[in-house]
Amino acid sequence: DAFPQTAWTRVLTAQDGQAPDARLAREEVCRTYWPPVYSYLRALGCDREDALDLTQELLADFCEGGGLERVAQEMGSLRSYLKSIARHRVVNLRRDAAAQKRGGGTFHLGLDELDDSNIPVNPAMADAYYDRRWAWTIFRRAMDRLAASYASRGKDALFNALKAGLISLDALKPYAEIGAAFGVGEAQIKLEVFRARKRLAETLRQEVAATLSPDCVPADAEAELRYLLKVLAHGT
Repeated sequence: DAFPQTAWTRVLTAQDGQAPDARLAREEVCRTYWPPVYSYLRALGCDREDALDLTQELLADFCEGGGLERVAQEMGSLRSYLKSIARHRVVNLRRDAAAQKRGGGTFHLGLDELDDSNIPVNPAMADAYYDRRWAWTIFRRAMDRLAASYASRGKDALFNALKAGLISLDALKPYAEIGAAFGVGEAQIKLEVFRARKRLAETLRQEVAATLSPDCVPADAEAELRYLLKVLAHGT
C-alpha cells in the first residue's frame, strides 16, 4: 500500500490552504499529536488547565498561526520537533507565570479523551511519557487500519478474535477454540494470525515512515520503528 496520508504528508497538505482537505489534514495532525504533547506538559509539572491551554496554543500556532509555513522537511521527525516546541512553551510559561489561551479555529480534543490518571509530575520522565503516548497513538492508527481492512472483507468478527494475539500471542485463545467458533481448522487460524501480524508490522512501518521527513532514508524509518516497538514493549 502507499504510505498513509499522515503526519508529514498531511502537514504538507495542510500547508496548502487551498487544498480541499487542508482543514481535515490540520485536524488529523492535531488529533495524532495532542495526547503526546499534553502528557509531556503534565509530566513537566503543568497543572491540568495550563497543560490544556499550552497544548491548544502550541497546536493552534503550528496548524493555524503560521507554524506550518515555518516547517522545513529537513526537520526530521514530528515527534522530536513538536516535543522541542512543547518544552520551549513550558519555559515561556514559567517565565511569564501565566498561560495565554488561544482558541482560534483549530481542532479541540474532547476532555473525555484525555486520561491523565497515570501522568505524575516527573520532569525526568517527561520524555518517556511523551514517547509512550506517541507510540500508542501510532499503534492505534495501525490497528484501526488493519481492522478496517478486515471489515471491508466482512471479517470483523475474525479480527476481533485475533487482535489480542497481534499484541501478544500469549493473550490469544487456543487456535483450536477460535477455529471451532469459525468452522475452520487450527492450522487455518494459525495462518490467519501469521498473516495478520505480518500486515500489522507493515502497517506500523508505513505509519512510522509517514511521521518522518519525506526525504528520510529507509534506515531512518527502521530506526524509528525499532524505537516505537521498544517503547511499546517496555512502556517507557
